[in-house]
Amino acid sequence: MTKIIGITGGIATGKSTVSSYLAELGYQIIDADKITHTVQSKGSKGLQAIIDFFGNDYLLSNGELNRKKLSRTVFSNKNKLKRLTRIVDPFIRKKISEEIRRAESQEINLLFLDAPTLFENGYQLFCDKIITVYCSPEEQLKRLTNRNKISISVAIKIIKNQWPIEYKESLSDFSINTDGLISDTRSKFLNILNKL
Repeated sequence: MTKIIGITGGIATGKSTVSSYLAELGYQIIDADKITHTVQSKGSKGLQAIIDFFGNDYLLSNGELNRKKLSRTVFSNKNKLKRLTRIVDPFIRKKISEEIRRAESQEINLLFLDAPTLFENGYQLFCDKIITVYCSPEEQLKRLTNRNKISISVAIKIIKNQWPIEYKESLSDFSINTDGLISDTRSKFLNILNKL
């Protein structure tokens, strides 16, 4: 039977580092962010559902979603963020279910579900165990402003629109602090893998 391990955390807390390490070790990962991109791709039903609500000015000239514009809109308006989540969630959930069934048919023992909004969207119901990846608020702010080339005020707004990391930790079976070196994070993660 396939055991499903959820990996979650806040934006820019080191989740991608953990997932990359898992991939290096040869584990199979369902990446909710990649699925989101797929279900919002050009010509998809998901994209049409988004445009039906937000309007054609959220399309680029080539027919693809203007992700930057949509991000600016939803991260400055909680109601629109909730609405976007409700629109795309059924498409994402369906795809995750398909990936899990495929893994089960291949008799994969350990499968990882990497989802930043694991709890917010109820994806924890797919999981047997959950790991939350976190770092200090100062480190998160530094990483987010550097990575996304945005101001501190915009970064703070994005972080505040997410669930508090402490709450996610309280709902999880394990947590990993990624403030130190990448080698330290890998070592901590290996300890958790051994327990799993």
